[in-house]
Amino acid sequence: MISGLSSSNAQFVTAIDNIQNQLSNTQEQLSTGLSVNQASDAPDELGDIFQSRANLASVNQETQNLTNVQAIVNAGDSSVQTAVQLMQNALTIGSEGANSGTSASTLAGLATQVGDLLSQMVSLTQTQVSGVYIFSGDDPSQPPYQLDPASPTGVQQLVTASATQQIADPNGVTFPISLTAQQVFDAQDAMGNPTAQNVFAALTNLQTALQSGNTANVSAALDGVTSASAYLNQQLSFYGTAENRITSAINLAQKFQVQDQTQLSGLQDANVAQLAVQLQQETTEMDAALSAQAKRPTSTLFDYLPTT
Repeated sequence: MISGLSSSNAQFVTAIDNIQNQLSNTQEQLSTGLSVNQASDAPDELGDIFQSRANLASVNQETQNLTNVQAIVNAGDSSVQTAVQLMQNALTIGSEGANSGTSASTLAGLATQVGDLLSQMVSLTQTQVSGVYIFSGDDPSQPPYQLDPASPTGVQQLVTASATQQIADPNGVTFPISLTAQQVFDAQDAMGNPTAQNVFAALTNLQTALQSGNTANVSAALDGVTSASAYLNQQLSFYGTAENRITSAINLAQKFQVQDQTQLSGLQDANVAQLAVQLQQETTEMDAALSAQAKRPTSTLFDYLPTT
């Protein structure tokens, strides 16, 4: 039986195949930046790698969720701060109207200004973030209030859904992130009637008092504005607390991201500097093997037989 390759040639081919496989593996690690590109590269570490990847993906999603919610809470805080300022403006206007020397025409102008404040307050209830009405609770697809001059409070409630949404921090602790427009601007008793803290009712009553031209009525209406203003400040504290908790949660999530990424890198990242040296060595080894094979004698027994 005649073999297609001599023993030495077969060894050479095997050696070349081994070097080529090493080269290919090294080049793949360099191109991907990973020391583990397929299961056979590190079968004993696959479980840890998959778990680390899952942990990192989870904390990345938590961070994104918290960031999205942060935008909503920040917008809520900004809107309520603006509402507090509007109520301060109402107090200033009302104080001027309560002055017994104020003329009827001035009172009428002040009433118009309060009407503008009420309109701005309703606009604040319609604040949106990414197309979502943030004060509409669990029904964020539509605005919660609109102006209604025929209503005793000057507005019409369009949404009655509660705000039940909560967010979890990386430790799994949940906390509320929003209030409804009714909770913030339209405080009501158990029967659905406006309370002394009702922002809409306070502004509407002040406007009506100014329109009446009776400064005593204006003074009485100012008490309601004061109560509603204090109530708004209480709601503002909710958003301040929520903002602080979200910031803390994001900071914690980012720490977990660094930890998980570090752990995953230790399991799968390639040592680029070491691989570069290894690639050079393997390339040199390949060149040397090919050069040595080229210098081997190629004569056979038939070369020495006499020709006829």
